[in-house]
Amino acid sequence: MLTLAGLAYRGFHDLLRGQPHAESVRAALLDGLHTLPPVRDEWTLVWGPVTSRSGPDLFDAAAMYVVQSRREPWRYVVAIRGTNPIAASDWLLGDFWVGTTVAWPYAPGADGVAISASTALGLSKLQAMRAPRTALEAEPAPGRPAAGPDAMQSQVAGIEAAWRQLVSEPTMWLRGQVERLRRATALRWENLRPRSVPAPPDDAGLDLLGFLSAEARAAGRPIDVAVTGHSKGGADGALRWDGGRGARVSCHAFAGPTPGNAGLAARIDEVLGADHHHLRNTNDVVTHAWQVDELVAIPSLYAPRGAWLERLIPLIVEKVQAIDYRQARAGVTTFAGQLDDSRSFAGEFVCQHLEAYLAELGLLEAGVRPLALFF
Repeated sequence: MLTLAGLAYRGFHDLLRGQPHAESVRAALLDGLHTLPPVRDEWTLVWGPVTSRSGPDLFDAAAMYVVQSRREPWRYVVAIRGTNPIAASDWLLGDFWVGTTVAWPYAPGADGVAISASTALGLSKLQAMRAPRTALEAEPAPGRPAAGPDAMQSQVAGIEAAWRQLVSEPTMWLRGQVERLRRATALRWENLRPRSVPAPPDDAGLDLLGFLSAEARAAGRPIDVAVTGHSKGGADGALRWDGGRGARVSCHAFAGPTPGNAGLAARIDEVLGADHHHLRNTNDVVTHAWQVDELVAIPSLYAPRGAWLERLIPLIVEKVQAIDYRQARAGVTTFAGQLDDSRSFAGEFVCQHLEAYLAELGLLEAGVRPLALFF
């Protein structure tokens, strides 16, 4: 599941647009499905990958695809990309828009279940994605160059620069920049719960729920759908899209922040329960957002390297304290990634958010390294 989640990042740095971009991302994904040992030749790409780019943004802010098991064709995996590390708007709106919440439409209003505006924005983008059903076997991309070590280092440098800017200009993030971007973002909260999922008359293809509904109708038995994602790519949903055919839905999240408040955490525990799986590295900064008692521990995680965050964290706490963000408890597995004092703060941040999970699951020994997975 982690390998499939990681492959959702393929093409995140591609600058092409339109069909050339779609073909580039698809080729990179198929190459990963063909070459990486944990998934090699085990899955068929049946929907997507679909990406989403907002307005003038240079890079994608969201991506999703679906694969079907070759051995057990009733099994599907929906893989959702996390934050694009080089898309500024994705950081600001896709991750840090947490001072505002939106009611979770699948829960009774009296329960007060809410998700962050960032989660709602991501969900709305995923619901708008459409693709035709395909049946593409994994294959290597001919002549596809391997990414060099400098590719990851440039991402680390960019992440550190962004964090330091937030610390030096916290009001830009907390009030100015996010508010400007929010006003420019067309987001209809009432559409978070789709009213129907019919197939369109044109060639645009099916949205995700329409695709899964069609698969459920065509299958000779209940289908099994696993949703997987890394970082903000984890997801939860409970719409009866299968027409009551007994489909099983599970969630496999890695390194995720809190998607919503304590009410949502309780609902995940209740609705998904044993089908919710979340692997959390306690040394991963991202998993400490946005639960207040964990937020305050961030500056000391890589002490003294994170001391410069002590100015920013109290401002974030002030914004989110009343919301009561919480992590779900069901199915959570924790571990502590190995720290290395020789790394910079950003280097440690990236290692604990990516490589530590690969190490914990034995994927490094299998040859699945960040450069091979994400590029």
